Amino acid sequence: MVDTPEDDATEPTRTRSTNPPPAQRRHRPREETRALLLAAAANLAIERTRPTASSPHNPLADIRMADVLVEVNRRNPDGRKLTTGAFYQIWSDQAAFQLELMRHVMDKIATPGARQIEALAFGLVADGEAPEEIFRQISEADFRWTSASPELYLALGLGALAPVDMVRDAQAGANERYVDETDHLLSVLLRYARRRLRPDRSMEDLIWAVEALSVGYLLRSRTHPDIPERTDRNGWSAQASAYLGVIHAFSEPLPGDAEASEATS
Repeated sequence: MVDTPEDDATEPTRTRSTNPPPAQRRHRPREETRALLLAAAANLAIERTRPTASSPHNPLADIRMADVLVEVNRRNPDGRKLTTGAFYQIWSDQAAFQLELMRHVMDKIATPGARQIEALAFGLVADGEAPEEIFRQISEADFRWTSASPELYLALGLGALAPVDMVRDAQAGANERYVDETDHLLSVLLRYARRRLRPDRSMEDLIWAVEALSVGYLLRSRTHPDIPERTDRNGWSAQASAYLGVIHAFSEPLPGDAEASEATS
């Protein structure tokens, strides 16, 4: 008797593949692509601007010599045209130009309105105004004059993004002048207010605290100009109140005045 094969035995043997079926490529939605690109760009910018980056990004590198020459010649259409030759007679290369440009910007914002602020303060002292009122007026005047400086926000951006060594070098002279002039003004006003620096604080501590306060409010005022200008019931702006608070935090009444104040309280 011959065995009859079953139906499926008559079909040819099929070799089964051991590889998984190819995955279907998923179409990435537009917004997902957008978010991916933005995240990658942000990470790249962060990495390039870290102080430890192998090649820190220099925002001034985007200012090309050719563009500067075009701008100079545009502003002087009837004058003699400057060429790249004139440029290289002054600076050896683009890097030397960029460093001097940064120094120029930092110098422009070192002490904006310093002479006017000093004249205002000494005039108020001569008039016998209360020390708190003098601090209020000079802080608000300094804020107005500083925010009106067209180079200010450029300098802040360069300070945040340019290579650290380049910023430190460019700011050296400007910082020294700023500290010297502000030291003189605040020393006079503290004596007039019968106050002195706290034993564990220096004049530099006070000066840079005031500068940090001013820079913070200036940056905030770009998008919310009302925030530093908000006034209390006595007409003091938020910025002026904070300024006086810094003065009081870094200084104290002279010993005789402190004892007299405690005796009457």
